[in-house]
Amino acid sequence: MKKIQQLRELLALKSEIQKDIADYLETEFWDLYEYLSNGEKVEDFILPYYQAMIILEDTEELNQLMINEMEIEFKEEVILKSLTILRIGIMNDEDIQLHYFKS
Repeated sequence: MKKIQQLRELLALKSEIQKDIADYLETEFWDLYEYLSNGEKVEDFILPYYQAMIILEDTEELNQLMINEMEIEFKEEVILKSLTILRIGIMNDEDIQLHYFKS
């Protein structure tokens, strides 16, 4: 499992994952920045721990996440150019935390 709270973490992760996923996660991060920032520079912006973007790395992590069905707000497939990923919203501290899994 990998956690993204800052732009620098996302940029470091980009070299480890497929380009389609990296581009999609970057778009998601920018959307969260626009919605949640208080005017700070993107370099200084940090997602709160309960809104960090979570990348699930294996099926066991996905299965563990899916155990608490009551916390799942949504689960959707996102079709990218070369693959499909799951985008899962989990209720966490009265807000939605986004989880991603390469299916």
